[in-house]
Amino acid sequence: MFKSMLSLNHSQSGGRMFKLMLSLVGVLLLISCATITKGSNQLFTVNCNVDGAQVLIDGIEVGVTPFAGEVKKNQKMLTVQKAGYKTYSAALSKNIEGAFWGNIITGGTLGSITDFASGAAYTYAPSSYQVELIEDGMSLNDFEKTFNLKKFAMINMSNIANDLSENDGPYLNSLLQLAGLEVNKNNKDIVLDNLVKSRGDQVVFGKLMVELL
Repeated sequence: MFKSMLSLNHSQSGGRMFKLMLSLVGVLLLISCATITKGSNQLFTVNCNVDGAQVLIDGIEVGVTPFAGEVKKNQKMLTVQKAGYKTYSAALSKNIEGAFWGNIITGGTLGSITDFASGAAYTYAPSSYQVELIEDGMSLNDFEKTFNLKKFAMINMSNIANDLSENDGPYLNSLLQLAGLEVNKNNKDIVLDNLVKSRGDQVVFGKLMVELL
């Protein structure tokens, strides 16, 4: 009987402790989220496979790519355009902070790919876009190959670097296959050279890999 009471008390104590820990985590998330959402403006960045493309928010030009600046949070539409390329447009998320926290909790990179017919974009943070414009006359098949290679290289750069340190691995091999290259020492050295040239910049690394197509 005495042992049963001890076991029950221990279980109740553990349950209270677990609930307390969850409460503390919730408070920390709310504090951090409040810090991010404070104010009516936020930093907004747009990188693109084409430099000098116009960046428009709700039809008003705010700069050119690569763009970084503060914009109001109640904006609805992002447009990126340049002569010789198909215009890219996307509705801006109304729940970007939620997506941001979901990204941190899952420990991964959240991405959203739009219809290839109008270009594509994916995000690493709630207000940072990587936009790929399609050249006029470029086939969707060629664009998709370029897009998939660049996105894979950027998102998995650290894993590719780890594989290079072991001289083999699934991320490195997949990268070479997406680039249409054989998995051999010479091509692995090319990837290593591009990694060094990028100096840890994901966008630069992605562009260098696309040049191999």
